[in-house]
Amino acid sequence: MKQVQLTVFIIWGALCTSLLVYAGMISSMTFVPGRNDASSLSSIIALAAGSAAALSFVLRKLLLGGFADGKLHLDDPAQRGRFVAGNVVVFALSEGIGALGFVNGISSSGRVDAWLPYIGLAFILMLLHIPLPSRFQPKNEGYQR
Repeated sequence: MKQVQLTVFIIWGALCTSLLVYAGMISSMTFVPGRNDASSLSSIIALAAGSAAALSFVLRKLLLGGFADGKLHLDDPAQRGRFVAGNVVVFALSEGIGALGFVNGISSSGRVDAWLPYIGLAFILMLLHIPLPSRFQPKNEGYQR
């Protein structure tokens, strides 16, 4: 694993940990029971989360696809910067879904069904976007013995 890949992996781990912090914070908060109608905000948050999830895959292909195709290499400093920036953008979109869930949980008086799906989806996306070195190796198209 190259140094830049280790750096990206550390960033990924820190953002995954932040999702656990969101879940811990919202589950330990005490809310005053009351009437709370945040359905319009919940709809907007759901739309934003769905858009961010889809956009994370599109941007991963656009920004980082060249590394898997063998067109871009981590040996070039400019391409290393693209590698780090591309991964950070994808991770931020994924982790942002957890932050949206945190906001939705607060606006819904801490109801578990208001924040857990978002934080769960964010964690699943982070696992899907894990920066394993094998993902950025050129793929061989033919059969090899």
